[in-house]
Amino acid sequence: MEATVVRIGDSLGFKVSEKMITNFGIKIGSKIEVDFNQNGSVFLRKKSAAREGWENAFAVYASEGEDEFMLPDFFDTETNTFLE
Repeated sequence: MEATVVRIGDSLGFKVSEKMITNFGIKIGSKIEVDFNQNGSVFLRKKSAAREGWENAFAVYASEGEDEFMLPDFFDTETNTFLE
């Protein structure tokens, strides 16, 4: 893919094709990681969200019965003591 560098305010940027937007799920506000190598090549990677995939992972744990509390519920125990 070829892109032309354009001025964006005081910065420079380039336009991303519709094909790249669709294939990589890029949208306004997406974080892109940029790397350079010794040969002058530039590598772009869509940066993952901090907790991407957690919802599915926790759903798997729940379906396997691995979602029980690991620590006693301190606050409920303490509240019951005060209410007695």
